[in-house]
Amino acid sequence: MKKTISVLLAVLLIASLVGCSNQKAAEEVAVEIRYDAAKVSYLGPEGTYTQEACETFFGGKGSYLPYETVSDAVQALIDGESNYAVIPQENTIGGAVTDYIDTLLASEKAAVVGEVELPISQNLLVLPGTALGDIKTVYSHKQGIAQGKEWLEKNLPGAQVVEAASTAEGAKKVAEGKDTSCAAIASAGCAKVYGLEILAAGIQNNDHNKTRFYVLSTEAPATAPADRLAFTASGSAKALPKLTAAMEKAGITLVALHDRPQKTELGNYTYVVECSGCTYAAYQELVQNNPDFTYRYLGSFAVK
Repeated sequence: MKKTISVLLAVLLIASLVGCSNQKAAEEVAVEIRYDAAKVSYLGPEGTYTQEACETFFGGKGSYLPYETVSDAVQALIDGESNYAVIPQENTIGGAVTDYIDTLLASEKAAVVGEVELPISQNLLVLPGTALGDIKTVYSHKQGIAQGKEWLEKNLPGAQVVEAASTAEGAKKVAEGKDTSCAAIASAGCAKVYGLEILAAGIQNNDHNKTRFYVLSTEAPATAPADRLAFTASGSAKALPKLTAAMEKAGITLVALHDRPQKTELGNYTYVVECSGCTYAAYQELVQNNPDFTYRYLGSFAVK
């Protein structure tokens, strides 16, 4: 009888060790980025900062597919038209790009597999021969407008500012309209693409202007240790201090925290949490010990 019990205990111990080993393996699954074969969807048209972010992250390899909206670019990923989608996530001047965060939250099949930080230099683009005094209308994406707001107020206080789907779309409107009373806030690359001139360079509100972009995939999110780890936590704002305190106690560094209303009750939000110094095992422990939220794991990933 004692021998039978000993054998049973040994079997249970081995099973436990195997289970731990399998759990560890599951916690350290990496996602391999296929740079050469990558088909990347992004907010177009050609010349957007998002295209530049694509080229930076993928090293100019693969092919880039422009779409009219970020939602379209992410849907292309979900539908299998692309392998990856690159979306703006946060800007140092304009803050969180909430429309695009909402797109990520609505796309349950999307995981974050990479991040790229891009310095942003905004420029006032015009048709050749246009003078500053000619300009009556300025086109740009709302982030470009926010980033160039101070310059516009000082130099073009009477100009009508019109929001475009992207900075490149604004530049395209100016080029196609052939109206010297129009200008666009966009990248220097757009000047080359659309045959425009840079009338004023570096018009962003400060020289620390950067945008962070997420690289999305429909593969299972990586769990191997990486530069960053991201997840969402949905619940009451009242429970947030407990969660952030638990993160601090665990030695997890909070990198970014964005809130989006759950549209259910006042005070209920979905928080997009990005952190460093956090393993997947630490994330699991955080979830287990803080049941006031509903969680969605977005992935661990490298930052370029």
